[in-house]
Amino acid sequence: MTITRLALLFFFVLYAQASVSQTSNTNEIIDARNWTSETTLALNGTCVFFENQLLSPSECKSQLGSLVDFPKLFDTDKETEFATFKLTVLLPTGEKDLALALPQMYCSYRLWANEKIIAENGTVGTTKAEAIPQWLPKTVPFHAESDTLTLVLQVSNFYHAKGGLKESIFLGKAETMMHKRNISVMSNIVEAAALFLIGIFYLAVFIFRTKKVTVYFALLCITWAVRALFSNLYLSISFLPGFDWFIMIRIEYVTLYLTMIWAVLFVGSIFQSESNVIIKYSLVFGNIIFAAFTLYSEPRLFTRGLNIYLIVSAILLLYCGYTVIRAWVNERTGSGLLTISLILALNVFGYDIFVYEGFSTYDPVIFSAGYIFIFLLMALALALHLQIIKSKPGPTSHLTYDDLYKNQNLN
Repeated sequence: MTITRLALLFFFVLYAQASVSQTSNTNEIIDARNWTSETTLALNGTCVFFENQLLSPSECKSQLGSLVDFPKLFDTDKETEFATFKLTVLLPTGEKDLALALPQMYCSYRLWANEKIIAENGTVGTTKAEAIPQWLPKTVPFHAESDTLTLVLQVSNFYHAKGGLKESIFLGKAETMMHKRNISVMSNIVEAAALFLIGIFYLAVFIFRTKKVTVYFALLCITWAVRALFSNLYLSISFLPGFDWFIMIRIEYVTLYLTMIWAVLFVGSIFQSESNVIIKYSLVFGNIIFAAFTLYSEPRLFTRGLNIYLIVSAILLLYCGYTVIRAWVNERTGSGLLTISLILALNVFGYDIFVYEGFSTYDPVIFSAGYIFIFLLMALALALHLQIIKSKPGPTSHLTYDDLYKNQNLN
C-alpha cells in the first residue's frame, strides 16, 4: 500500500467517527431506556442549572434552577464562577455495572451518582481562595442500583477564560469503558514515546551531520512528545497527581508555541530557496511573544488569547503549505512526503480546533495515530534530504545533456 493510500485511509478514519447512541429529552430528563449498553451513550440533553450555587443532591431538591442544554460552558465574563448541574437519566433494565467517561472540566469538579460521590478533581469552591484547579479526564465505574440515574455535578472556575464543560460525558458498560480508556492511554504513551525516540535519533544525527535542520526537527519531535503528556488526556497528571495546575497549563500552551517555532524553522531550513525570511522570522517572533505572555501573565489572561492565536496559527500553516508546495513544484527531495504530511496535519489540527471549540468529540486514538503518521512522514522526508536514505530513480529516468557535460569546461 502506497503512502498516499495510507494517508487517504487515515482521512476516512478521521471523519468516520464511532457512532454514539441518541437519546430523547423531556424537560430535564434524558430518556435512554432504548439504549443498549454495548454502545456508548453521550449524555447530551437538558439539565437543571443552578448558577453561582454549589449544591449537594439533597439541596438540589429544594432549590429552583433553570433548564439549559448540557454540556454547557458558563460565561465567566458575566461573573459566573461556579455552578451545579443536575441530570436525570432513565436507564434500560438489565446492565448495572456502568462507567462514566469524564472529560476535562474548567477547572475543578465534584460528581455524585444517585447521591454517592464517585469522582472529584481539584477542589470546588465559592471563592478563588477555596477553589483549587486541576485537569484529569478519567473513567469512573459505578453500580446503578435503579433504573433512574441522577447525576449532580458541581463545577467551579476562577482561573480560566472558560467555565463549566464543553465536551460530553459518556456512559457505557464498565468493562467496555475501561477498555476504551486503556486503549486511549496506551495510544497517548506510544505517541509520546515514538516522537521522543525520533527526536533523540535526529539529535544523534546532528553529531555526524552538523546541519541546523536536524536540530530543528529533533526539537519539534521532543517538544510535541512533551505536549502529548500535558494536553488532552493529561497523562502527566495521572502519573503525578499533585502536579501544579499553573505549571501544567503553562507547559501545555508554551509547547504549542515552541512547536510552531520549530516547524517554521524546519521548513525554512529544509527548503531555503522557497522560504521567505521576513515571513519566517515574523512568525517565529510572534510565537515568542505568545510564549512570553504565557509565562509572565495569569492563566485567566493567556487562555483568553488562544482564540487570537488561532489566526496566527492559520497564517503559519498557510506559509508552511505555500513553501512546501513550491518545493514540490520545484521537485525538491522529500517535498512530496512533506506535502502529504502537511495535508494530514491540516486535517488533524483542524479536528483539534473543532474539539477545542466544542464542535466535535475528542478521540485520542485518532489524534495519536495522526500525529505519529505526520512525524514519521517528516522524518522520512528529512532522511531523504540528508541522503541517509537514498531515493531510487524512477523507471523513466534518463540522462540529459547537462548530466553528461556539467562537469566539463566547454570553450
